[in-house]
Amino acid sequence: MIRYFILFYLLFSLASCNSTKIFYDYGDILVSWQVDNYFDLTNEQEEWIEGKIISNLDWHRKNELPDYKLFLVEIKELARDGITMKDLNLIFLKFEKKRDKIFEKITPDIALFLNNLSSNQINYFEKKILEDNEELMEELGSDQNRLKKRKEYFFKQMEDWFGELSKNQISKLSKLQNKWYRDSSNLSKNRMLYRLKSQRQFLSLLRSNPDKTTLEKWLREWTSNWTNNANPKRKKRILKNKKRILEVNKILTAEQRLFALKELDSWIKVFEETIKK
Repeated sequence: MIRYFILFYLLFSLASCNSTKIFYDYGDILVSWQVDNYFDLTNEQEEWIEGKIISNLDWHRKNELPDYKLFLVEIKELARDGITMKDLNLIFLKFEKKRDKIFEKITPDIALFLNNLSSNQINYFEKKILEDNEELMEELGSDQNRLKKRKEYFFKQMEDWFGELSKNQISKLSKLQNKWYRDSSNLSKNRMLYRLKSQRQFLSLLRSNPDKTTLEKWLREWTSNWTNNANPKRKKRILKNKKRILEVNKILTAEQRLFALKELDSWIKVFEETIKK
């Protein structure tokens, strides 16, 4: 549920530049619709959420998006001749600071919303997440199916950012995917166990009739668990992902890097247009 409050933070994960424009214009409706799907909102709650999202998006457009644009310009310059571990460290550090700033901005609103849920809405939420868990378990399927889906998504992202791949590149990248999957074969199962544990804790908290201060504290601790750089498991996982990026970087051609720079230019242009609107 909390993810739906911070969708505007995930601009870099959206499918296309046009999606960014659409979200800034209709994010309030999209978010309230998703939250309603999990909590069966009253009309008053829908209006409250839409008002908060409009306010936060307006803040984000005016105060954060100009900095995001400069961030993309910096990434473009760093990546012009390929990327290094030093570059990745700088990019990850700045990205995390931007993410943490947004978490801190919206946490009071999330806590206030949760503080006003009825017992019926909490029960409705429990029913929905149980349904989600069942669907997720079905989607996980066999190791072979998971690897297939992961490869399909990976190659789509590669082609979106770098253009057409050669047969030789596809072969090399496929071998890397196989290796990465073997190295993290238990990750999906561990994530599911963590998901179930977090859900139980969250439901228990909501049913304990906590005040807004307690909810804010829990939310900050919860986000800290998966954003804290002091967490050794997280540090190891991020380093592993950075090394994977560098492995892919070695396979790219100069033309494909140029393709990615042009894609970044498209994002920069969209950010400029969105800021002016």
